[in-house]
Amino acid sequence: MADQPDHLDTPPSDRPEVHLRMLVADDADWVVAVDRAAATPLAGQHGWEEGKLAAELDEGTWASDDRWAWAVMVDGEPCGFALVTGLADHDAEMTIRISPKVRGRGVGREVLRQLADHHFSANEHLMRLTGRAHEHNVPMQRVFNAAGFRMEARYRDAVEQADGRFAAEWGYALTRSDWAAGRHREGNQGYDLHGLRFEIDEVAEGPPAQGMLATFLQEGRRVICRYDADRVFDGELAGILTGDLLRYRFVHTEEHRGGTTDEALGRGRARIQRREDGRLEVVDQWSDDRGQHGRRVMVQRFSST
Repeated sequence: MADQPDHLDTPPSDRPEVHLRMLVADDADWVVAVDRAAATPLAGQHGWEEGKLAAELDEGTWASDDRWAWAVMVDGEPCGFALVTGLADHDAEMTIRISPKVRGRGVGREVLRQLADHHFSANEHLMRLTGRAHEHNVPMQRVFNAAGFRMEARYRDAVEQADGRFAAEWGYALTRSDWAAGRHREGNQGYDLHGLRFEIDEVAEGPPAQGMLATFLQEGRRVICRYDADRVFDGELAGILTGDLLRYRFVHTEEHRGGTTDEALGRGRARIQRREDGRLEVVDQWSDDRGQHGRRVMVQRFSST
């Protein structure tokens, strides 16, 4: 999957008008069409039959105390749907499908926010809204992050893939206390690095970092980065991102000539900024416990993962 542009930076003039309405029987045809068009190897289709779905919607099967189905309207046109199940319990689970033609414009984030506002207001006993994303579905993970949901679990071997192998899913949740605090509508709190990959662009000071490739995970302000280079492996850093500044500590294993290895620990400060071509870059200054230090620039990689 190709890396996606940072959806948090969508210009206000390009943000669509998004609202939800109850699905009705007449919606069955386009819902089936969107389900097929939006399906990917990372988010399979429901496999509905139009007539059966229309009958279920007409009978109120998807408008009960336990489950609800929503049409996602974007600029007045139906462009997706959202299903919420388990409303009779303390935990409810959401599934969202958005038409490919409106992706990347903040629609998914706004859908999650509106689902939270409606269902927490309408169901006093509801404590948590949850959802899942395939471990490789970075765009959906970024949507959850942007809407204030937090990753709570990794379900190993939870979904079967086309090749017969099983992959993990990540579980996200927004709690009632999160919602009451307005966490789902905090707006743009800074850069979202989640799922992005960076490679060395320039080493201004310190030892070369040939072949370095870094992959970021982010939850709110907490950031983890896993990295490797030609003679560096099993590297991981963890830190806090405040605005455009990431302060972190790191540990990795280095291989030396002759085959010996040792472990390096240290700390650093990385400044995040956007280039004219739209890519993010990381200006990183670091030092380790052996007295080494350096300064390098890493740039976002847009190649397929």
